[in-house]
Amino acid sequence: MCGLNPRSRLVLAKLEATPGTDPIPAVGTDDLFVSMDSPGIKLGVTQVGNEPASPTGYELPAAIATIKPSATYRIPLYGKGRVVGPPTSPVLPRWMSVILASCGHVDRDANSATEVIWTPDSIYPRTTAPTTGTVSANLCTFTVYDFLARDGAVNTGTKILQRMVGCRVSQVRIVLTVGQWAFLEVDILGLSVQPVASTENLSSADLDDVRTDFVRANAAQSQIVFDGGTYALQSQSTTWTIDFGASQEEGDTTSAGVATVGTRQALVTASMNPIQTSGTPTPGTDITLLSDAQFKQEGGAYSMAGSMTPEGRSVDIGYTIKVAAPEVQIVFDYDTSGSVVRLPTTAKAVSADSTTPPISLTLS
Repeated sequence: MCGLNPRSRLVLAKLEATPGTDPIPAVGTDDLFVSMDSPGIKLGVTQVGNEPASPTGYELPAAIATIKPSATYRIPLYGKGRVVGPPTSPVLPRWMSVILASCGHVDRDANSATEVIWTPDSIYPRTTAPTTGTVSANLCTFTVYDFLARDGAVNTGTKILQRMVGCRVSQVRIVLTVGQWAFLEVDILGLSVQPVASTENLSSADLDDVRTDFVRANAAQSQIVFDGGTYALQSQSTTWTIDFGASQEEGDTTSAGVATVGTRQALVTASMNPIQTSGTPTPGTDITLLSDAQFKQEGGAYSMAGSMTPEGRSVDIGYTIKVAAPEVQIVFDYDTSGSVVRLPTTAKAVSADSTTPPISLTLS
């Protein structure tokens, strides 16, 4: 498992007041904890019109048609405790206050402000304030800074700073694997900013989100529990995918050839690799019931049997995380070649009605 070493890499994220305008994220305030194995920013340069050198020395270098940068980050899910003083609601970690807030509803008033519930909504991202219930629109674009490597001292040495502005979330994956940290994997599309050399001081004693506690999924938390407990499928892992269908829209108003990033409403799907453990399945009975059948769980189906809390934090507000889908359609396939019946599955999360979101992530 790769953690973050802020001496060799540091990622910052900050919402933009004006889409596409760099708000200049600050070290020690806008830090985002990411796994060191995150791919980071890729420029995605498209070149046209290249003509190799001829015997007479003539050469036409390739012209840059568009620059379509993208980034992928693996973010361990973590909480940061509760706000000091009233209201005593959970503190929003940066993965929620920036990344998820830009593409969903952050309800800080849930259950008397003891919980924060995020649901996807790229059309009207918003925040409900604790205790007052006041709803305000969220800024839907953000800037990402990615400091890479260094030459010299951590405070004055040279780093490579890669940046993207006008960023929007393309896809979110909530990955729950038994015995490992729970991860939020995020794909981001944005607008190009040329990489630069930086001597930014990365030795701040107060890196905002870097020093925190992480949650780890167990067998119960990574399983699907159906309505009424009819079936509980233990799984090595479950991945929920929230796809916003983001695309970079080309235009002639920028030198990079890309004017903005657009999204659509979310599509929520899941994949898992559970095994059926209850009862003794026999061909023609349980197998027939589960294989190649599609179930619609009217009363609710959750991706977890329980919540995830860091060790020693079970009673502290602001550290517990839970993922839930109110209604799912699941398709099973089965494999009887081993000693147990394996059921690789895919699922589609749907809304029970027009006002119910297909999935939620709760911090409590």
